[in-house]
Amino acid sequence: MNKNTSINLVAVPSFAFSLSFTSKIWQVALDAGTGYMVLELRNEDTQEVKYQLLDLKSLKDKKPFEIPEADWWTTVLRFYHPFLLLERYNDPQNPLSKDLLVYDTLSLSLNHVLTDFQFIQMEGGELMGHVPGDQSNEQRWSLGSRTEPLAGSNVRYPVYYAPGSEYYTLVKEFLGMEEAPVGFEYDEYGKNIIISYYERLGTKFDRKLLVMQGDVELYHEVVDTGLNGYASGSFFSFNNLLVFVQNGNQIHAIEL
Repeated sequence: MNKNTSINLVAVPSFAFSLSFTSKIWQVALDAGTGYMVLELRNEDTQEVKYQLLDLKSLKDKKPFEIPEADWWTTVLRFYHPFLLLERYNDPQNPLSKDLLVYDTLSLSLNHVLTDFQFIQMEGGELMGHVPGDQSNEQRWSLGSRTEPLAGSNVRYPVYYAPGSEYYTLVKEFLGMEEAPVGFEYDEYGKNIIISYYERLGTKFDRKLLVMQGDVELYHEVVDTGLNGYASGSFFSFNNLLVFVQNGNQIHAIEL
C-alpha cells in the first residue's frame, strides 16, 4: 500500500449479483466450505422473520423460507450446510434462558432443539457448548452427516485497524483523510485493496466502501448511514467475489 491522496482512474464494477429486500438484513451466515449463505431478514414493523438461502458458487438464490420454531427473539449463529444454527431466547429478561435450534435447510424442517445450550464451536462434527452461565457443565451434540468445513475454502475477512495503530496511520494517509476517529477495515485480495472507512456526519457516521484495482477506483460508495460508531463485518471476500451489505436491505457481490 502506497500513499495515494489523489485517485483519478475510475472503472465500472462488474456485479455478480445485487439483491434488494423489503426487510432488513439482520445477520449473514456463510458456510465457507460450500459457499452457501443464509440471510436473516427482519421486518421491524410486523416483527416477521424470514430467511434467504444463496449459493455463492452458482450465484443462485432459493425461495425465502420461514422457521415456525423461531421467533423475534431468535437469531442466526452459524451455518454448516445444510444445518443452520439459531440461538433462541426463551425469556427476553433473562439472557441465560436460551436454546440452540438446528434447522435443516434442505428438508426445510427442524432437525433438533438443544435446550439450555450455549454454543461455542464445532469440532470433529460435534457441536460443543455448555449450560448457559455454567462453563464447567460442558455439552456436546453430533451434527451427523455434516462434519467440518471443506478444505480449500477461500474466504477472507478484513482486518480492523484501530485509531493510533501503525497501519491505521498508513491507511489514513493513503485515503488522504485528516480525521478518522473510528478506524478502518482493510484487506488486500490479489491486486485489489478494499477499505471500509467512516466519515463524520454531525453526531453520526456514514460508512463508505472503497475498492481499488491497482490505481483504478473500481467502487467507492456510501454503504451505511447514521451509524453511532464502528460496526464490524462490513464486507468479506469469497473466491473472486467481494460481498457486502448496503443500506441494511441490499446485498451485492462485485467480481474481483
